[in-house]
Amino acid sequence: MRLDGKTIAGAAAAVAFLSVQFAAPWASSAAEPPAPSIALFTNLPVVARPPAQQPATGLPADTHLDKTPPRQTVGLDLVRNGWTYNCMECHKLIPARWHYDRPLNEHQNIRLEHGNNRFCLNCHHPSDRNAFVDYDGTAISQSDVVLLCGKCHGTIYRDWEAGAHGRQNGYWNPLMGARTKLRCIQCHDPHRPQFQPMKPLPPPKYPPRAAHPPAARDGAGPVTMPHE
Repeated sequence: MRLDGKTIAGAAAAVAFLSVQFAAPWASSAAEPPAPSIALFTNLPVVARPPAQQPATGLPADTHLDKTPPRQTVGLDLVRNGWTYNCMECHKLIPARWHYDRPLNEHQNIRLEHGNNRFCLNCHHPSDRNAFVDYDGTAISQSDVVLLCGKCHGTIYRDWEAGAHGRQNGYWNPLMGARTKLRCIQCHDPHRPQFQPMKPLPPPKYPPRAAHPPAARDGAGPVTMPHE
C-alpha cells in the first residue's frame, strides 16, 4: 500500500494523541518520562538478609577473641530487589523433582560438589523447603543443621560434640563459664564443603646484606662464625 503525506501526518497525530491519553502519571508535555530502569529500581527499599537460625558465634565477654565465623552463615531465604522471600514462597508452585529437564532460573551460583549428594532433595525437604530432611522423611529445622550433617559424617559429628572438631568460644572448663560452638555451615559451604585452596602470599624479602654476608659477596668464600 502506498502512503501519501496526509496519511502519514494523520497517523503521527493519532500516535501522539494516544501517547498523551495513556501516558504514565509522571509524564507531561514538557518532560520525557524517566527510563524504566531508573523509575523502578532507584526507590526500592534496602532490606538486609535476615540472620540465619544459628547460635551466636561467641560470648559478650570474649572481647579479646576474634569471633568472626570462617564463612558467612546463609539461611533458607532469598533476597531480590529489596525484598526477602523464604523458600516456600516460590517452591509451593514448583513440584519437587530429582531431575530437572531445563536450566534453573535461580540458584545458578550454586556449585554442588558434595560427594554423592548430587541432588537438592538429598538434603532439602521435598514439601517444606524451609527445612532439611532426615532419612525417614521427617523435617530437620535450620537450627538443627548439625543433625543433617551427622547423617553422613557420623565420626566428625561425634568429634564435634566432644569439642575436638570445629571452633569453640568461651571457657574450656564448663564450671568457669559458658561455651559456644560454631555449627557446620558456619565454617563449611554445604554445597562445596571442602575448603578451597588459599593463594599463598609472596615470600619475605630480605635485605641484600642479610641474605649475602659481605665476605661472600666479595668472593672471599664462606664466612666462618666465631663458634665454629
